[in-house]
Amino acid sequence: MKQKQKKPDAKKPSSSEQQPRNVSPAVDGVSGLTSLQKGMKESLDGARFRWINELLYKSDSSEAVRMMKEDPAVFNDYHSGFRHQVQSWPSNPVSHYISQLSSYPQNTVIADLGCGDAALARGLSSKKLKVLSFDLVSDGAYIVAADICSSVPLPGSEPSSSQKSEGEAQVVDVVVCALSLMGTNWPQCIREAWRILKPGGELKIAEVASRFSDVDEFVSLISSTGFKMKTKDDHNSHFTLFEFKKVPRTTKTNKEWSEVMSKGDILKPCEYKRR
Repeated sequence: MKQKQKKPDAKKPSSSEQQPRNVSPAVDGVSGLTSLQKGMKESLDGARFRWINELLYKSDSSEAVRMMKEDPAVFNDYHSGFRHQVQSWPSNPVSHYISQLSSYPQNTVIADLGCGDAALARGLSSKKLKVLSFDLVSDGAYIVAADICSSVPLPGSEPSSSQKSEGEAQVVDVVVCALSLMGTNWPQCIREAWRILKPGGELKIAEVASRFSDVDEFVSLISSTGFKMKTKDDHNSHFTLFEFKKVPRTTKTNKEWSEVMSKGDILKPCEYKRR
């Protein structure tokens, strides 16, 4: 009679071979997210940024106002994504304007229309300049909430007769529009810039180069609202800089303004590709 053979004991792993019971992926000590989670979050954040960006460029500014009221997080989410995009640029137009305006006379009044996170005002805070920052959502400190393509809450007027004039009661020396001509009704922002600028005041515009299909047509539209181009700088691969001077003009009929305002499509929407 054969003896039952004992089954060999399963080989137990040595202490060096044993796996820890609670294995967790490496966690970023700062964000508290794993590398996989960080990647997923960045992907989702990027998708949300592109979605918001498309809405802002392809809608009337009143639609942007409605969106911000319904979801206040949209404003911060968009500008967080925008700051991420800017990191890949060779330079930032806001940094250019901070450097340029730093040498302006004390008490120069600057209106930053579509200021984003008010980087211009923050960058010039140590200078004796007065920077008035406007965008769709207020931060309770630097930014005044306003639809810049509807009405900027500053004094100023337009001509009231067929005689050329530059309006009256203005307090602004310089208007800056740094990548802020976004809604389909963006020409109204230029009209507001003229209204609030002092006679001979400066309008500085920085726009993404890929938005232009015809730069001359863009300049012509700006000029038709009461400006004369002083300089154009297209040396940067990402954006083009313009400087205009306010000049006298006559009043326009509602029909004439409607024709000007209908030309917003001469600037193409700015679309960011998935990275």
